[in-house]
Amino acid sequence: MTFYTYGYLTTQHSTWQYVRIGLLIALLVVSIGLFIYYLRHQWNVKYKDLSIITATLLLLVLGLQINSLVSLQSATKQTGQITATVQQVAKQLKVQPAKLSVNATTTGSDMLVKSPKGYYRLVYSSDGASFVLEKLTLEHPQIKLVKE
Repeated sequence: MTFYTYGYLTTQHSTWQYVRIGLLIALLVVSIGLFIYYLRHQWNVKYKDLSIITATLLLLVLGLQINSLVSLQSATKQTGQITATVQQVAKQLKVQPAKLSVNATTTGSDMLVKSPKGYYRLVYSSDGASFVLEKLTLEHPQIKLVKE
C-alpha cells in the first residue's frame, strides 16, 4: 500500500512546470537567435531551416505545455481538496498535518490515513461534504511512503 505525505501532496506538481517553462524559454531564445542570424546572412539558408525547425519544436512544446496546464489545473483543484481533508483530519486527531499520510492523491471513498496514533479510514457522507473517521488495525501492512 502506498501512502503520500502531506508535503508531497502540496508540492508534487510544481517541479515539472519549471522544467517545461525553462525548455520553452530556451527554445524561444534559440529560435529568435537563429532567425536573426539568418536575416543578417541571407545567403546561408541553413540558418533559415534551423530557425524553422526550432520554431516548430517551440510550437510543439507550447502545445504540450498548454495541455499540461489544463490537466495541472484540475490536478491542483483535486490536490486542494485532499489537502483540505488532511487538514481537517489533523485537526480532529490533534496532530500536525505534516505527520499524516494518505493512500490517495484525490478525495474518494474509503481513503486511509496513517497517523502517529494509528490508521484511520475516512468514510464520506452521501453528499461528500462530511466524513467519519474509523480507527483501523491493519494485518501485516506493507507500507510504501512517498515523501516530497
